[in-house]
Amino acid sequence: MKKTSIALVILMGLSASVNANKMTYEDAVQSGQTYRESIERDNIETPTDGLGDKELLGGNASNKMGKWVKLGSSTMLNAGQYASVLAPSAAGQSCLKGEKGFIAGIEKECIRWNSGGSFCYEEKISLSMDTGFKAECR
Repeated sequence: MKKTSIALVILMGLSASVNANKMTYEDAVQSGQTYRESIERDNIETPTDGLGDKELLGGNASNKMGKWVKLGSSTMLNAGQYASVLAPSAAGQSCLKGEKGFIAGIEKECIRWNSGGSFCYEEKISLSMDTGFKAECR
């Protein structure tokens, strides 16, 4: 009986604390009132016109789309500003003009040969950073 009454007291205490933390719609509207008043007081206007010319990527409004073009073979170790790794199929895909990247090469390795060892049944294909191409979007 004593354990039951202790459990009942604990449950009543928990339910009272849960009810105390509930917020009604009216409470929410009232708590947001100070925010709305500060906006009006400081004459802050809500922007409706979107990004300006100086906020666009590159600082001008003439950004154009282009396609990835391979420049020449390279290794990832000396890619420098071309260090953004691109998929092997990136050449010819659309991009933002002026971007630079490194098109990773493909490395194939036969993992299952026929019994004579002259025909490959299954290949393992992986990206290679040792072979690849510097690329620019033009």
